[in-house]
Amino acid sequence: MLKKDKIKKACHRAMDNIFYEGTTDVELFNRAFEIDYLNNEEFKKELCSIIYSAIVSGDFSKLKIHKLGHVLVPKKSLSDYRKCALIDIYDEIVYLTLVICIADEIEKMRINKSKGKVFSYRFGDFKEKLFDSSFHYTAFRNRTLYKSKIKSNKVLVECDISNFYDRLNIHRIESILRSNTKIDEDIISLINELLLYWANRDSYGLPVGSNASRILAEVALIEVDNYLVSKGIDFCRFVDDYRIFAKNAFEAHSNLALLTMKLSKEGIFLNTQKTKVKDISSDCNDKREANELSQTNLNDKLEELDDKHPNLPKIIRGYSGLIPTKFRKLSDGEINNLSKIDLNLLIDSAKQAVLIEEKTITTIIRAIIAKKEYSRLTELPSILRKFPQFIPYYIDSIIKCETIEQDDLIKIQAAFEEWMINIDVPEYIQVYLVRLYATSRLENKEILLNTFRNLKRNSGDYIGRALLESLDGKLTRGELLEIRDYYYRADKWEERQILKMISNSLSKGEKRAFFKDIKIHEDDYFIHKIVKDNGNR
Repeated sequence: MLKKDKIKKACHRAMDNIFYEGTTDVELFNRAFEIDYLNNEEFKKELCSIIYSAIVSGDFSKLKIHKLGHVLVPKKSLSDYRKCALIDIYDEIVYLTLVICIADEIEKMRINKSKGKVFSYRFGDFKEKLFDSSFHYTAFRNRTLYKSKIKSNKVLVECDISNFYDRLNIHRIESILRSNTKIDEDIISLINELLLYWANRDSYGLPVGSNASRILAEVALIEVDNYLVSKGIDFCRFVDDYRIFAKNAFEAHSNLALLTMKLSKEGIFLNTQKTKVKDISSDCNDKREANELSQTNLNDKLEELDDKHPNLPKIIRGYSGLIPTKFRKLSDGEINNLSKIDLNLLIDSAKQAVLIEEKTITTIIRAIIAKKEYSRLTELPSILRKFPQFIPYYIDSIIKCETIEQDDLIKIQAAFEEWMINIDVPEYIQVYLVRLYATSRLENKEILLNTFRNLKRNSGDYIGRALLESLDGKLTRGELLEIRDYYYRADKWEERQILKMISNSLSKGEKRAFFKDIKIHEDDYFIHKIVKDNGNR
């Protein structure tokens, strides 16, 4: 087993990282209030001591890990979804602690950063951050552009791995880790048990969204990357995205075949629909220049985001490839171009079409805002039925559009009411609808509370917590007592939120006895913290 100091250092670093970046990059999930407890040194020390004792025991059962929740979030097609993990805060601390304990050795196994080949999640000593901020998706794109302009490179292969995180074999990751004699075997065993527990003993899959998973996913491709180097193949990679550079078509196809063969031996395969072989020879200069200009614009947007949201991990943005959920402020140039669009023609065409394309929806929304014709946003709910994956983007644009009239907000809320109460609506859509009904400009407490009352246990892993967060501080005493009575049917995420609401809104007399009972029967560390803060020690 590792030295005591190394485990405790890893645990504190895990908590610092979670406090700084959160537990996930999935925008669907709000930042959990429990994370703020990690800024309390006394609580951190206590939690670290508990986790340390469990790790050194070598007994997985003593880690007290919870089962995973999941929410499906759309990617770039009607049938393509990202299975995002809802990891308990305590579990994420344990998971990240275990991985950080061995992350420095994992980094040593990877192709050296100086080679300019692998750009994803380069671990190092960066205080509350885990990864080198100069290695990210934009750097990968820039490297691809640079390599494409080398005269000897005539052909570019673009490819990515199909369902990468879901298809990673847990036992193969374990075997690669055990091949390094400097990596502690007890830590490997605990990581393996944890992943198998979350995978229901299925042997496949890493939880999406966790920094710990990002490090372990890189482990799965160490041997693949080294194989490509041994074959003299010129490539670069970001997570599951590979770019291969070749002197001619024969070499390109041969190298693609070698990559495919090596991946198959690891139990993973390329996404054939996204695999492209491109001519990047000198007769394609115009295209390359256009790509360069496009990349420059992308870099500018990323820099703008960094200024506004300095704590968001830059290494993540730009890569996920999801259908957009966040409306970004339009530039002056965009406003000028979008203002020239014939909205009547575009909206009428969308209404009449049986199917509509992704770009059509974003263009309509952006054009409406550019033209300041905000009332026309009320026409979109019927159109969005044809491509509901864009409802989050639409709702975010509405929330950020402060000049939209209240009457129009009422119309939009009314249009989505049946979506809110329909239990068959995908959970990610309901979560964003919660934000629509909870907007401060037109809060609709009644529908939020009734939706919570009607929730079934199979309604979803996150929707209950999202509804409770939206109702926090808005309930009458009677309504809060009703929520309190629900506590013993709630899941762990809901339990903590209910206790937070009770803590903030009920009198000492009304909550003292309830909290005392909770303290006796509960072993959750965050719940104990809430109870303790309310005078029940």
